[in-house]
Amino acid sequence: MMADGRVKPHKLAGTPEWVFRWSASKTPLLPKLFALVFVGAAFAFSITSVRIRVTAMEKSAPRKASVIHLRNDAEGRALTLRAREGGPFPSRFEPSQWEGMAALENAALDAVRFQQRPYVPALADLPSGNWVQGVELAARGQSFFPKRTPPSAHPPESAKLKLAPLLYPLSGISAATLPAVLPLFEAAVDGVMSSASWRFLVRLNPDGGVAECVSLEKGGEAGAPELEAWLHKIHFKPEFKASFRWIAVGIGFTNQPVADGPDAR
Repeated sequence: MMADGRVKPHKLAGTPEWVFRWSASKTPLLPKLFALVFVGAAFAFSITSVRIRVTAMEKSAPRKASVIHLRNDAEGRALTLRAREGGPFPSRFEPSQWEGMAALENAALDAVRFQQRPYVPALADLPSGNWVQGVELAARGQSFFPKRTPPSAHPPESAKLKLAPLLYPLSGISAATLPAVLPLFEAAVDGVMSSASWRFLVRLNPDGGVAECVSLEKGGEAGAPELEAWLHKIHFKPEFKASFRWIAVGIGFTNQPVADGPDAR
């Protein structure tokens, strides 16, 4: 130790210079190799020999059941109510089944319902005056009523009427889309044809023409070929979206003037 307080390091005889020994020890390598080979062999044996199988447990459903029949008496009703309330789905209160629900709804509606005051018109005084006009009478010697024209010797002839067919929709078409003008029906219409029911299934092409016509009646009625030929002359409203379409129409008869053409409406 020096006078200024500093310590002079000194080396003791027989002591090492470092605390730890940093150089490798001179141990034999054979025990290390033996331990490594032993651990590897044990690991390989455990992997190849040990197998773990995980299987799901089979759920076995019981195949037996018991049925309890309760009588419709006080004890049976009590047991039924107890089982119903003690189960997983107990009964609940339904407001609609409450006896006072109707009275409560009526009271609520009366509270929110708007009640308008009765209208009382204000009375006003009318001006006084004679509102009754005098009746004008015809003078003496003059006729009060207009002269009556004598009837003509040749009465005008009434317009000649003829039974003509008209269309009404059944399916696949509306009355607004029916053709406005129908072709002339040249065949004669008798009482049997006009009183019968005529329904046809019509197949239309995209241009609105009739490609096929099938009668929906029994078949063999008088006048069916003439009506089918008349339907083939009708041109309906074209629909270019679909290639072909089916519609169902009915045919009725009405009186039409001979000079005017028949109308589909």
